[in-house]
Amino acid sequence: ETVLSDYEKQMNVYAALWDSEEKLLYKSGPNFPTDFDILLQKADQSIGIQNAAGSPGTTQVTEQGGYIELEGLHHDRYYAIPATVSTQSGDRLSLTLIYPKRSVLSLFLHQAPLYLGIWLISFVVIMFVSRFLLKRAFTPSEQLIKSQKDFVAAASHELKAPLAVIMANTEALQEMQSRDSNDPQAQTCLDVIDTECGRMSRLVRDMLLLASSDADKWTIQKSEINMDTLLITLYEAYEPVCISKKIRLDLNLSEDAYPVLTTDRERLFQILSIFLDNAVCYSPEDSSIQIMTTLSEKELTFSVTDHGKGIPEEDKPFIFDRFYRGDKSRTDKSHFGLGLSIAKELAKMLDGDIGFKDTEGGGATFFLRLCL
Repeated sequence: ETVLSDYEKQMNVYAALWDSEEKLLYKSGPNFPTDFDILLQKADQSIGIQNAAGSPGTTQVTEQGGYIELEGLHHDRYYAIPATVSTQSGDRLSLTLIYPKRSVLSLFLHQAPLYLGIWLISFVVIMFVSRFLLKRAFTPSEQLIKSQKDFVAAASHELKAPLAVIMANTEALQEMQSRDSNDPQAQTCLDVIDTECGRMSRLVRDMLLLASSDADKWTIQKSEINMDTLLITLYEAYEPVCISKKIRLDLNLSEDAYPVLTTDRERLFQILSIFLDNAVCYSPEDSSIQIMTTLSEKELTFSVTDHGKGIPEEDKPFIFDRFYRGDKSRTDKSHFGLGLSIAKELAKMLDGDIGFKDTEGGGATFFLRLCL
């Protein structure tokens, strides 16, 4: 009785047990739509009680007589399983198991709370993950759009300002020409026009370079580079600018002979020029700038070090972004936030690694590593 009762609770299978004299030993009391006795009668009428012949043994033997389907009085359906159990004492017990056959709807309703809970949890997780991923995906685009809008506004202003100056000085020259062709102010006007044309030329050049990069139209022409000649040429190009701004420019050449470096000389010179342009722009008077090279077995590192105010922490993640200008309050409008982004694109073309670090005592050091 204990075994069958536990079986009912665990498996939802109900039983009736008789001895060999058809005396009822145990009967379940399930709450079925159809009375349990009626179901037992239907099962007995359909297949009868299986009484298999057998001799007493030392072990318990169970013989199953297959299964049948029963239909109750209220369109409820069941499985019936008859069996004969031989005990060690030689008795033969008749057992009938009744199991309710569940419909698809009842199975669904039984599992519905579990499925609904899983669905709700999955929906919440998917919504959270989707929102997180979309936010991360759109953040760079939003930053890029904002930086481009800032650049377009700045570029429009920068192009408009020199054009206005050029037009004003051109009108002044025309008036001077009509009065006196030897007016000394004429040369001053020409110098201003030349300066403003240079600003416009640099801006247009940088914009065209980035446009070419986006269109994959940049090309490289590799050749063997004489490092001493390249660095001396770079030094001589920027020495007059540094002198005019009271900045000392130092070139530290390696005492050992440089190894053969095969790369695009023009692109390399352009990257180092961008480094120097920024160093000169952000260096105060009576400071110094160093051009250095560091040689290892597998790579050659170029670095330009200044001793200005350095790069603020909030600007460091964006320093190589296009159109980004860290200090928007500067009165120097010769830089448009394009130089370092161009240097980054050029470094990729040369299979190089570009970066920066803080200079001890203040300032910044920009470097370019090239494989030998």
